[in-house]
This record gives sequence, structure tokens and C-alpha cells, in this order.
Amino acid sequence: MKKELNIKTEQKCWSLVNNITYAEVPFWYGATYKNLKCSICMPKVRGGERYPLLVWLCGGAFKVMDVDVWWPQWTEFARRGCIVASVEYRTSNEEVFPAALCDVKAAIRYLKAHAEWYGIDPEQVYVAGESAGGALASLVGVTSGPAGGIYDVGQWLEVDSGVQGVIDYYGVTDMRTNRTDPVQGETNATAGATDQFLGVEGKTEDLQKAASAVCQISHETPPFLIFHGDQDNLVDITQSELFYKELCKAGVPADYYVLKGEGHGADAFYQKEMMELVWQFIKGRKDRGGR
Repeated sequence: MKKELNIKTEQKCWSLVNNITYAEVPFWYGATYKNLKCSICMPKVRGGERYPLLVWLCGGAFKVMDVDVWWPQWTEFARRGCIVASVEYRTSNEEVFPAALCDVKAAIRYLKAHAEWYGIDPEQVYVAGESAGGALASLVGVTSGPAGGIYDVGQWLEVDSGVQGVIDYYGVTDMRTNRTDPVQGETNATAGATDQFLGVEGKTEDLQKAASAVCQISHETPPFLIFHGDQDNLVDITQSELFYKELCKAGVPADYYVLKGEGHGADAFYQKEMMELVWQFIKGRKDRGGR
């Protein structure tokens, strides 16, 4: 069978580029160095077009993460016209706070510094994460202003690590209260993970506040989109409830969606209608030129 087809090209082909080194950090008790990696879904052929960038952070109780595990959820999203970069960061088994935050901010600076390479619009950068990744994404957002400069260390310091918006999936945003279950009064399931994330000094109030996004909100804080399930038995929904309340109190644009009957990391968070909310959040910011 032979047929002739006239196909209208309406969608460009995109590439998944992995194993990109964005930073080199001390490792193994400071005696060696480790290359931190990221993967990027980007246009295969880049002309003069620039696209928004979504930086994605995998969760894992701050103890483990996989830079590529979430790609099946985000590849189609990238095809809509948003470059997606999944970023590795040091876990609490490797280094304590603020190392992971410094890593993510370094990745954002790297991507902005190489915006032309990847077709990125450096004025349209967003960060998202789930669980521990949501906590880190929120911290990136609330440290976008000058006060967060203490976490900008390493390379590419000629560009800033600020973002135009944050998508927080059920992240811990208050390290001070993530100690006991508000109903049972028992030790919270994630208390050990956050203690390890903070390190041996983690019980000090100053450090807990520094690692709590809810304590760092300011007029520089970009808009937030928050998702949380009301049956989450790992990160209590009161974390997002308080965070949303404080964002609104500070006049920060924020949308908060509670998923009824859903627990931590449920598949419901990544269904088409949920991904559409993320797309509209980014598209809305882009159409308004940022905030």
C-alpha cells in the first residue's frame, strides 16, 4: 500500500537531555567532590524562541531522591511549551541544611546563565516540588529576594536565583511544628526526617525558623500554588493551611487546593486536571509578565 500524506507540522520535537553537570560540591567528609546533575526536556532545535522554565524537585524525606523518576508525568507538560529541568540536590545523608537549598539555587543560576543554550526565558522561571522537594521549592521562593542571598554560593553568581512562581506539593513548610501529630499528640512520622535534614543543631529554634518557608515570607515572595491531600499521614495538612494563611496575610498571591480523600503522594495529584492547574498558573504569570 502506498499513500502520499501532507502533514502540517504543528508541534516541534523536544529532546530529553540528561546527565548535565550544573555544579561541583564538596563530598565524602570534604575530601572529594561530587558533580550535581540535572536533566532537561527542551526543544530539539532552538531558534530565537524562549520558553518558560519549570525546575522540578523530587521528594524522598530529604534522605533520597531520583532526578529522573518523575519524567513520565512532566514530558507531555513540556510539550505544551515549557522547558522542564529536573534537578539533583544533596540529601540529608550527604549534607545537612542549607546544602540542598544552596544546590537548587545554584541549579537555577546555572540554567539562567545558560538560557540561550537551552532556549529559556530567564524572566519566566518557576520551581515546583513534591514532599521534601515541595519544602525546598517553597524555601527557594521565599528566599528569592536580597535576604536570601546567603544561600547563593558557588558558581554563576552573576545571575540571581529568583523565581516568578512556586508550586508546592504537600511540602513541610514549618520545621518548628512538624514534631507531633496534632490529633494523636504522638511524634510526627516525618519528624525524624526533618531532624536529620537540619542536622545535630536542628533542635535550635533559630535553625528551625531558617528552614521554615512560613517564617521567611516577605513582600519579595513570588506567587504560590499549593496542593495537599486531607488524608496525608506523613505531612499534616496543617502545614499547608498555615502557610497559605500567612501568604495571604502578607499579600502574596496564592491558590490552595485540598484534594479530598487523598494521601501523601497520591496519583490524584498528577492527573490531567491537576496538570492543567499548573499550566494555567505558569501561563497566567507569563501572560502578565511575571507577577
